[in-house]
Amino acid sequence: MTSRLDFLAQLPIFQTLTYEEIEALAGISQEYAFENDAIIAYQRDVADSLYILRSGRLFAKTVDEQGITRGSRSYLPGDYFGERWLFAPDAQPATVLGKGNGRVLIIKGSDFLQFLDENKQVLPNLEPVYDQSDNILSGLSEEAWQEVQKIRAKGDRKSSAISLLPDELVEYQSRRSRYNLLLRLLLPGSLIVLALMLIYVFLPTMPTGGMGLLVSFGGSALILFVLLLWLGFNYLDWRNDYFVITNKHLVHREFNLRTFRTDVVKISIDKVQSVEIDKPNLLTNLFNIGTARITTAAQAGTVYFDNIDDPTLVRDTLNRLSERVKALDAGREQAVMRESVEKHFQAKRPLQVIEDEDVETSAPVKQGESFSQRLRRRYKWRVEENGVITYRKHLFVLLRNIAWPLGLLLFISLGLFAVTKAFMIPINQFWPIALLLITGDLAWLVWNVEDWRNDTFQLTDRLVIDIDRRPFGFGESRKQAALSNIQNVNASRPGLLQTIFNFGMVSIETAGAESDITFEDIPQPSVIQSDIFKRLDEFQQKQRVKEGAQRRKEYAVLLDVYKQAMEQGRIPRRTPPPNEFGL
Repeated sequence: MTSRLDFLAQLPIFQTLTYEEIEALAGISQEYAFENDAIIAYQRDVADSLYILRSGRLFAKTVDEQGITRGSRSYLPGDYFGERWLFAPDAQPATVLGKGNGRVLIIKGSDFLQFLDENKQVLPNLEPVYDQSDNILSGLSEEAWQEVQKIRAKGDRKSSAISLLPDELVEYQSRRSRYNLLLRLLLPGSLIVLALMLIYVFLPTMPTGGMGLLVSFGGSALILFVLLLWLGFNYLDWRNDYFVITNKHLVHREFNLRTFRTDVVKISIDKVQSVEIDKPNLLTNLFNIGTARITTAAQAGTVYFDNIDDPTLVRDTLNRLSERVKALDAGREQAVMRESVEKHFQAKRPLQVIEDEDVETSAPVKQGESFSQRLRRRYKWRVEENGVITYRKHLFVLLRNIAWPLGLLLFISLGLFAVTKAFMIPINQFWPIALLLITGDLAWLVWNVEDWRNDTFQLTDRLVIDIDRRPFGFGESRKQAALSNIQNVNASRPGLLQTIFNFGMVSIETAGAESDITFEDIPQPSVIQSDIFKRLDEFQQKQRVKEGAQRRKEYAVLLDVYKQAMEQGRIPRRTPPPNEFGL
């Protein structure tokens, strides 16, 4: 049998990848062996992987609610299915059964998205290539490629500005309607046209020389400049407001050019309760413009996607995602329930893991940390170690804190230089005073640097923590909140400097108002907001598994007791047999 690397390289879907990329892909693929009649996948379970048959045969059958087979197909070695599930998990449409002994490769969608994130040059090479009969020669299927466009949308300014997770796909994105922009530009644009017409009409009557010409020309230029500035202001204010819906969150990014404040509201899809569409008048109905009013269970309450084109797309997108979330939740519950029952009855697993010798699995040798690495870890704004992410305030805050001691140091140096030059006194006569002043100023400088470094915010798998620590052990205050209490997380950049240098604050709203936590003067607040949502999703998933474990164990015991009672004939019939109905 060929090696896993050679086998993957021969598949049409991966023919355009280099050897190094195939090697990385083989590292995230897992090979399994199956026996005759082994169930590879169950209908309605979660489908989030690509299945590649290496040997043997597979049969897929779809059964409706009445138990009638509605579709079937077979797979031979080299066949694969589930490309779309790599990008958009869904419910399994069929039960897949193995015939004879064989092997199957499975690539998880989350691992594949991480692979694409680390190898950005791969994605364009996966575009479908067709022959003259419109059959796909290489690349992804059409359905999978449509999902890929959602990944490409992450590079759009509207999406990149809100910091999406690696496995987060853009389902919908929009600015406010261009008709809304047109209305905002109508008045300044009309005034510009009017001003140009007046200048053209009165140009012959303007003075031809001296101060009169200067005043006329300068006044006209000033008016046009103000109007153009007004026009550009309205355009920029419109351009920087985004509405985005991903497969995980809905996001509203609002930029106020008057105050240079940016607010990012992000809410999980599973907190959406209802969507209402409002088109208040004839014009909005005529041009299909309106507002999508989204009611959520989050503390943020209602989120408005206002003045957007075709607001029904928002409702349709959220309804589709909500249905998908429900189907995935049901599929996960079904799979975990089955796993609990099989574990209780010690049933043999249908898939047995096979390790491939040609795939490198040894852990990398850990080398000693260099001085530059230690320095970055000590002063970098974001450090992740042992599952704990530590954030520090923006470098701008440090520069602001050390401005006075640096200014004082410069003043002392210039003062000593001026005194020695003015009075012709040797500098060595001032060294005790100079040493005392400079030492005190440097101590002040070091204190401020350490005070900046010691003020940190931390994110663990259970808590968010705000730590205000004085330098050199002179005191510490700590405020923390459990992830389970988080209701909402908002990111904002509240001013001009914050917008230019990309720092601001992250407000974490919890179940108790007094327990709210704010990460202040933090770099890239939208990135930290995404970090918190990622940890929150992971925590909630673990909680669901933990809370359901005991219940599923009780169900398995109940089934065991029922099976024993049936085998002993201790349970009587609950309905008459069919022959008593004359059937």
